Amino acid sequence: MTEPLETLTTTATSSLTTTLTSLLVKSTTLLTGLTTLLACLLYNYQNSLLYFPTIGGLPRRTSDNPKNYRSPAEYGIPFETHWIPCEDGVKIHSWLLLHREGSDNDNDNDNEKFSKKIPTILFFHGNAGNIGIRLPNAMQMYRHLRPANIWLIDYRGYGDSDDAKVDERGLKLDAEAVLRYIHGPRGTGGSKNHLPHVDRNRIFVFGRSLGGAVAFHMAHYDRVRSPKLNKIPSQSKHDDDRNNKLDSKHDYPRPPLAGMIVENSFLSISTMVDYLLPYVAPFKSLVLRINWDSAKVASQINEIPALFLAGKKDTLVPHEHMLGLFQIMKESRGMSNNNNGSEDRSLDRGGRILKMHVVKDGTHNETWMQGGRDYWTAFKTFLTE
Repeated sequence: MTEPLETLTTTATSSLTTTLTSLLVKSTTLLTGLTTLLACLLYNYQNSLLYFPTIGGLPRRTSDNPKNYRSPAEYGIPFETHWIPCEDGVKIHSWLLLHREGSDNDNDNDNEKFSKKIPTILFFHGNAGNIGIRLPNAMQMYRHLRPANIWLIDYRGYGDSDDAKVDERGLKLDAEAVLRYIHGPRGTGGSKNHLPHVDRNRIFVFGRSLGGAVAFHMAHYDRVRSPKLNKIPSQSKHDDDRNNKLDSKHDYPRPPLAGMIVENSFLSISTMVDYLLPYVAPFKSLVLRINWDSAKVASQINEIPALFLAGKKDTLVPHEHMLGLFQIMKESRGMSNNNNGSEDRSLDRGGRILKMHVVKDGTHNETWMQGGRDYWTAFKTFLTE
C-alpha cells in the first residue's frame, strides 16, 4: 500500500534534518579540532614560525652565500667586522661600512682617513636570512645617503653570530648590547678607541619588518638607560628588575639616539595573529608568548625623532599597522596633522620630529627599490634635520 504524501514528506524532512545536524556536528568538531591543532602548533612552535635564520635554501653563514652576498669586500668598500658581546655571553656578528673622508669614490683605496662627524645607521633586518642578503640594500644606503656609515647587525642564531636560542628576549638583548658597545668601554670590554670612526652623537637606528620592532626596543632601552632624559616605564617587571641590576654598570652619561627609521613594521605580534590566523585569534591570550608590542612602546618614546617609510601595497604587514604606529606617536606627542592632503606627513614640535613617507607601490621587502629618488630624499633629509 502506498504511503500518504504527508508521511513521505515528514520522513524525508526528518531524515534531511538528521543528516544536516550530523554534518553540522561533524563540521563543528572538525573546525574545533583544526583550531585546537593550530593553537597547539602556535604555542609550541611560534618562535619557529617567526624566526628564519635560513631562507629558501640559502645557507645560514654569510661565507656560504651566493656571490655578492658574502662580504662588503666584494663591493670594494672599507669596512670593519665587529663582534658584539651580549649580557648573557652570546656574541653577535656585524659589519660596519665606513666612508672615507673627502672621497666620493667607493673604491679609493689610497685614502685611509675616514669621516668622523657623519651619521652612523644601525641596520636591523627582517626575520629571514643573514646580513649578507642585505648587502645590495646596504650598498644603496651607502651611496644614496652619503656620507653615512652603515652598520649591518645579525641577530643571535643568524649568520655568523653565536648559536643561541632565537626568541624575543634574546633579540632584545642583542639590541641593548649594540647600544652599550657603541658607548663603551663599560660593560663591553672595549677600549675608548674601539670605534674611532663613529660619532656617538649621530647614531640612528633603522629597522625593517621584525627589525622595526627591534629598533623600537632599542629606542625604548635608550630612553630608559639615558640619565639625560626623564625615566619612562619599563615594559615589564622583568625589565625593571634587570635594569636595577644594570644601573651601576650601564647607566652613565652618553648622548641619546639621534633618530629612528622604521620601514614596514607591525603594531604587535598579537595584531598580526588577528590578521594571519583569525581562527586562532580568540585563543591567543592563552597560547601567544611573543609580544613585540611596538604599539605600546611607541606611546612611551616621546623624544626621539622618527621617520616611517611605508609601502602602501605591503601584503604581508597591512599598511594600517604603519599608519597606526605613526598615529600613536603623534598622539603621544600632542601633535596635529599637517599633511595638506598628502599621504606623506611631517610634524615637528620642539625638535621632536615625526615623519612618514609613503611609497604608493611599495611592497613589504621591496619598498626601498620601488620608492625611487623620493624614498632616498626623505631618508637623507631626515638624517640632516
